Amino acid sequence: MSHGWQRVGALSDVPTLVRERGLDPEALAADAGVALADLADREARVPFPAACRLLALGAERTGCAHFGLLVGAANGTESLGVVGQLMRQAPTWGRALLDLVENQHRYVRGGVPYLMVRDGTAWAGYAVYERQAPGAEHMEDGSIAIGFNLMRELCGAVPEQVLLARGAPADPAPYRRHFGVPVTFDASQTALVFPSAMLDLPVKGADAALRAALAERVSDYWAVETPRTSDQLVRLLRSRIIFGDVRIDDLAEALVMHPRILERALRREETSFRALLAQTRVDIAQRLLVGTRLSVTEIAAALAYSDTSAFTNAFRRLCGASPRAWRLSGRGSSG
Repeated sequence: MSHGWQRVGALSDVPTLVRERGLDPEALAADAGVALADLADREARVPFPAACRLLALGAERTGCAHFGLLVGAANGTESLGVVGQLMRQAPTWGRALLDLVENQHRYVRGGVPYLMVRDGTAWAGYAVYERQAPGAEHMEDGSIAIGFNLMRELCGAVPEQVLLARGAPADPAPYRRHFGVPVTFDASQTALVFPSAMLDLPVKGADAALRAALAERVSDYWAVETPRTSDQLVRLLRSRIIFGDVRIDDLAEALVMHPRILERALRREETSFRALLAQTRVDIAQRLLVGTRLSVTEIAAALAYSDTSAFTNAFRRLCGASPRAWRLSGRGSSG
């Protein structure tokens, strides 16, 4: 797939954070492949890999391992532009979340927010699916920090738990301070976890008439081209694989397509449902192998393989090495 892109949004805070630590933001931006002038405009867009590199370089050069968290912690609905405005007028927290899930593709290609509900529990998460995105963990840190702020801003509540698909940093205190609830590192996904009943909490001060007007503005927001069918499917797969929700019938329904029409559309793009499912599973596995301390067996279970051998064989077919060998070789260190 081609590289995605990211609306600047919260990234506009990066120059200030870097400057406060005695560094030159222009040099940092240039090394990441981003124009400093673009970071001054929240509605500008930058290549998604460059956005991740920007956060990773910020962490490296400031010595602040939680740099992505810092960027996200200072932002809420305002950083999301007109979609954030729509969320502020939603009747409930759950509807506000869906506003983001349904419209984020208008200004971001490379990462996906999602909402999953199972047996009375809700997961509001964010996952990077861009395959060439070194520093993806910093993007996920920042995104989930914003998600936490959105929940607190819109309905005055906080989740019961925060999951982070990354290893614990040497100093986890900044994460615990920002979230103020139990934080689990080395998780299989990055998400806020809370009782699904909280989705019905009302959004404070929502205005139905204003929401109707904003909905029209959102429908024209950036007037982006429709993503390719394979891109749309990968977005869905990235958020559902962890939950074992990968039946082609269900995914086709989510795309408002018949399964046979979905397969034909994928063939025209020279791929298939099976190929994209296999590749997306391996992409997630690579991120977990590099970024967490989860065992190979735990990763196989998280990705809903029948057993560790099935996972190992699938991984070897696509990567040319077993998961253990791939992890030991450090082959994911370059992203």
